[in-house]
Amino acid sequence: MAYVFIIPLLISIYYVVRGDRDKAFLNVYLPCTFLLPAYYACRIPHFPLKFSGTTTLLPIGLSLLFSPPVRYKFRRMDLWVVLFAISYGYGAFRGSSDWVASTYEVVDTAFLEMVVAYFVGRMLIEPELRMETAKRIVLFMVALTPCILFEYRFAQNPWLMLAQRMRLTGINWFEQLREGHARIAACYGHAILAGMAFLCAIALNFYLRQIYKRDKARLGPWMSKLQEFQIPMALLTLFLLMTGSRSPIGCAVLCLIIVQIPKFEDMRTATVVVLIVLAIGGIGVYSYLDRYVNADVGLTEEQSSAIYRRELIEEYQPLLERGGWLGYGVFNHPKVQGLASIDNDYMQVQLSQGKVGLYLFLLIAAESIWTTIGFAARFQKRESLFLVFGLMGALFGLFLSLTTVYLGEQLTQILFLLVGWSQSLTDTGTEVEVVEPKYRFQRVIAS
Repeated sequence: MAYVFIIPLLISIYYVVRGDRDKAFLNVYLPCTFLLPAYYACRIPHFPLKFSGTTTLLPIGLSLLFSPPVRYKFRRMDLWVVLFAISYGYGAFRGSSDWVASTYEVVDTAFLEMVVAYFVGRMLIEPELRMETAKRIVLFMVALTPCILFEYRFAQNPWLMLAQRMRLTGINWFEQLREGHARIAACYGHAILAGMAFLCAIALNFYLRQIYKRDKARLGPWMSKLQEFQIPMALLTLFLLMTGSRSPIGCAVLCLIIVQIPKFEDMRTATVVVLIVLAIGGIGVYSYLDRYVNADVGLTEEQSSAIYRRELIEEYQPLLERGGWLGYGVFNHPKVQGLASIDNDYMQVQLSQGKVGLYLFLLIAAESIWTTIGFAARFQKRESLFLVFGLMGALFGLFLSLTTVYLGEQLTQILFLLVGWSQSLTDTGTEVEVVEPKYRFQRVIAS
C-alpha cells in the first residue's frame, strides 16, 4: 500500500519532461509538502532514496541544474547551505555502524531537504511564481480546516489514523493534550512544528492581503473572495492558537509587528518605532519568563515544559563542550538521563555536528535576515516590500522558534525553501495606490 507514495514522483517527472517545471513545483511539490506528512513514505530495499513528497524535488532540481531559468550568480548563502549539508552528512556517518540508515539520512535530509529545496527556492520562484507560490501555500493551509477541526474535537489525528490503516511503520508521533484539549499537529507531526508552518502561512497571507487591498482582481476569484472576508487570516490564527504552542504564537505576534513597517509612508520612522516596541516587549517577556520558570509551587504543564528546557541547557552544557568542533554524530550523540528529548535545534545541531555545524547554521540564520534587511532598504515598489517584510518576519519567527523544538518533518525543507527564496527577491510588482474617498458619505448619497 505504501508504494502509492511513488506516484507524486512520477507525476513530477512527467511535468518536468514535458517542460512544465513550474507546474511540477506548484501542482505536485507544494501540495505534497503542505498537505501530506513526511512519514507518508516508502522505501525500496537497497535503494538509497525514500519515496515521499520530498522526492518530487529531485526532477525539479535536476531540471534547474541542466536548464536554469536565469543565469546563476553566486551568493554567500550558497556556500553556507552546502557546507552545512556536508557537515550534516558527515555527522550522519560519524560513529554510525548502520551505513544504510546513514545513506538514507544524507540523501533525504542533507541533499533533498536542504540543498535542493534551497536552490529551488533560490532559482525558481522569483519573480514569475512569487504570488502563485504564496497563494498555493495559504490555500493548502486553509484546505486543512476539516481535518484540523476533527483533530481538535476528537483528539485524533486523521493523518495518523490513515497511516495505521495503511500499515505504515516507524511512526513515533502521537496526539498531545493540554488543558483538556488536543494540541493540533495536522500533517506536521508535532504541535510546535505545525505552529511554525502556520506562522509562515500568516506571513505570506499578509503579502496577499496587501495585494488584494490594491487590486481586488489580481488574486483570482477564489483567493479574492477569501480575502474579502479575511477568512485565511482568521483560520490561520485559529489554527495557530489550537496548537497550544507558545513559541510560534509569540513569534507570530513578532512577525505581525514587523510586517507593519511597509504599510507606513515613512518606513525609517516606522522601523524605529517597531524596534522600540520590540525592545520594550522583549524586556517584559524576559522578566515574565524568568519568574515563570523559577516558580516552585503550583506548576502548570506549560511551566514544567519551560523549566525542562532551562534544565536542558544547563545539563547538556558539559557534553556540548566535550563535543568539540565536529560533535558526536547524528545518530550517536549522548543523552542525559531523564532529558532525552532535546527540544532545542541549536543544541541538537551542536551535539550532532559540533561547533562547525552550529556556526554554519547561525550564519544561515544571520545571512537570511541580513539579506532581507538589505532588500528592504533598496526596494522601491511597495508590493515587493510587503513580500520582503513578510519573509523577514517568517524567517525571524522560524529561527527563534527553533530554540524550543528540533527542525524536522516538512519544516526542514520549508525553512530552506524560504531561505532560498529570500536570496533571490526582485523589485517587481504592479503599483496600484489605495485611494480613499475624500468624503466617507459619498457612496451612501450615490446609492
